[in-house]
Amino acid sequence: MRNQNSKSIEKVRSLYSNLVQDGFKFLGKDEFALKEIYSAVKKRYPNLCDDGYKCEVCCHCGTKSPEWQHRVRTVLGTLKKSGGNVRNGAARGLWIIA
Repeated sequence: MRNQNSKSIEKVRSLYSNLVQDGFKFLGKDEFALKEIYSAVKKRYPNLCDDGYKCEVCCHCGTKSPEWQHRVRTVLGTLKKSGGNVRNGAARGLWIIA
């Protein structure tokens, strides 16, 4: 199990790095629902999106959702705070990629 967790940790780290570097530009410029972003990320990086590795395994206050989704939200927040190409959308759960 430990070896599997190590591989999963490396996957989410790699996903984080790829998303920060790319800035979600593969989505195009528009407003997106978080579920749309998840779907596009999973399509673009299928080998890095492990649905079996849950947030609750690696985060002390984690949920039962996949950790890769947590990383997607983290990158969105990081890019928003750093003045990158990401902003809050018109409603909760919407993000603008500029």
